[in-house]
Amino acid sequence: MRKKWILIGVLLLMAITPLIDVTKVQAAKVLFDGTSSAEQLKALASINKIRQQMGLDEVKLDPALVKAAINHARYANANFTIKSEGDLSIEVKGREFFTQQTPKERVLTSGFSGEVPEIMETVYMKERAYDEFDMASEINELAVMHDRREVMLTPAVASIGIARVGKSTVIVGALKSEGVMTTPATASVFPYDGMTRVWSGNIYKMNAQQLIQGEATTLTVFSSLRDVADIKAELSTQAGNRHISIPLKVKKLNSGYGYVLTAQRQLRGDREYTAEVSFQSGGETLVKKWTFKTSPFLYQLNIDDMPLLSAPPLNIVNGISEVPMRYLFELFGARVEWNKATRTITAEKNGLSLKMTIDDHTAYINGQAVQMNSPPHLYGYATYVPLRFISETFGYDVEYDPIERSVDIWTGLL
Repeated sequence: MRKKWILIGVLLLMAITPLIDVTKVQAAKVLFDGTSSAEQLKALASINKIRQQMGLDEVKLDPALVKAAINHARYANANFTIKSEGDLSIEVKGREFFTQQTPKERVLTSGFSGEVPEIMETVYMKERAYDEFDMASEINELAVMHDRREVMLTPAVASIGIARVGKSTVIVGALKSEGVMTTPATASVFPYDGMTRVWSGNIYKMNAQQLIQGEATTLTVFSSLRDVADIKAELSTQAGNRHISIPLKVKKLNSGYGYVLTAQRQLRGDREYTAEVSFQSGGETLVKKWTFKTSPFLYQLNIDDMPLLSAPPLNIVNGISEVPMRYLFELFGARVEWNKATRTITAEKNGLSLKMTIDDHTAYINGQAVQMNSPPHLYGYATYVPLRFISETFGYDVEYDPIERSVDIWTGLL
């Protein structure tokens, strides 16, 4: 009998082992080689799809540019990190995977056919390798930021090389000779006209009381010629019957083939924006007007149509929105004091004084008693106050969107 059970156990183990192996294979992560021809062709197709939407000629893969991109991607992966600063296109002799110092020298030694034209290069470093994503996805990520998309979307670039090695991605571009540039000059833009799901800006930890919260999305304006000057640019949207103008920072591209426009405030999610530019190039004035729509990222609290990324979650009490006291008052630029003994809040701004007491429905505005629908509350270590009452006391309009479950405060501060 004992031998019988041993035999049964062995047979069960033999039956289970293949199932375990199959499970391991099924659970194994699929990785994509960013130096393979198949992945480079995926990247090329993604680039040309974007260029087509922008009204640009397609680019092609050049074997020498591909080799140069692979060589420098290996060098960058071994010697740079996401925190590396300076010119990441420069190699230092003696370091691992060194080939040549500059992009043009690397293209030359990679066997470029004919005279080497002007070369542009993008080096993008990440905190780790993302080989689980294919190169088509990589191109979509590169397109988000202007300094990463410049090479692959510059109208004058005719051929490229692409490579991803570990945490490094490199795109090398060869420009057309000046003699074959398009004349007269033409303008192209990214995000392109009609584009949807455009990223609305940088999301990172910021000062909770800083209204203009970092740089948002970037727009790249290209010319087919390098002599650009005197740009005028506008970016705007409509919020109901309100016209919202977005301040822009303008900078000429390093290549000279256009400009990058950086929104100086966070854009709203799922919103259509209209951009308009005019600038000089090729001895004439180029004008471009187009629209794009941002990705549907929604936030609970917005001020003057700008999402407050660092805003704490709203606390809803009997249908009334409440926010932490200090966050809201300092956001409005009010001076706030808390009396622990009497549990009293006092806020002052521009000659207006507001006094409230925890769990008391009576507030005092410049000494005059008024009733609140919801009094201030203590939750843990934070004091929450009614958002609408506070905002309207300071003369601001408040609107609640039941579909988005979000609150808009209109202050005129921005």
